[in-house]
Amino acid sequence: MDNFPTRYLLNRAAIEKNIPLFHGAVYGFDGQVTTIILGKTACLRCIFPQAPQPETFPVIGVTPGVIGLIQAREVIKYITGIGELLAGRLMIWDGVDSKLEEVAVERNPDCRDCGGYWRDR
Repeated sequence: MDNFPTRYLLNRAAIEKNIPLFHGAVYGFDGQVTTIILGKTACLRCIFPQAPQPETFPVIGVTPGVIGLIQAREVIKYITGIGELLAGRLMIWDGVDSKLEEVAVERNPDCRDCGGYWRDR
């Protein structure tokens, strides 16, 4: 499922079912994670309005492990209500330099996936 057409499909399904989406992606040594909650955060298409060009790039084995652990932690925090979620923030993992960075993400009121939800409020 590591492609944007499938991710956008999951994004729309999460919106339709009003369930959270715990996004994670990897590319080589790098990765990213965010938690998407309808009505509170930007959806995946708000964050990535256009899919990047498909390409094949090797994934370094530890990178999916790091990103997967962060995603699992987000799910546990969501279920238990403990801690602050990555809602409204995109965490970026730089595996070469072992650095974490966060970028604030905002919803797009004209988003073709979630924009209708916001217009109806």
